[in-house]
Amino acid sequence: MKKLLLLSTVILSVSNAFAKERAEGSSAQVVEISVTENGFEPSQLDVKAGTPVILKVTRKTDATCANELQIPSKKTKKDLPLNKTVTIDLGKLEKGDLAYSCGMNMLKGHLQVK
Repeated sequence: MKKLLLLSTVILSVSNAFAKERAEGSSAQVVEISVTENGFEPSQLDVKAGTPVILKVTRKTDATCANELQIPSKKTKKDLPLNKTVTIDLGKLEKGDLAYSCGMNMLKGHLQVK
């Protein structure tokens, strides 16, 4: 019984430590993108390499084919429901260019990771 209590205490302590570290060290770059009649806005953004990146994408129109966002290099596809924000955690990115597009690959954008 004592071992079980000790194990439970250790698990909770480790869990709390990770939660605290995430809260204190959450220096993620949050990038907001809208889908409008003009496509992805903004269609080009600069982000820092080595820092976690979170995309928040909101489709604000039905007038385009962009009801899905795909990031081929990350093997990611996300549906974009109308007027709802979709959060995509990209993690830490290496320097370079990260392209994204609509599901039909007609509307495009990219993140420049510097």
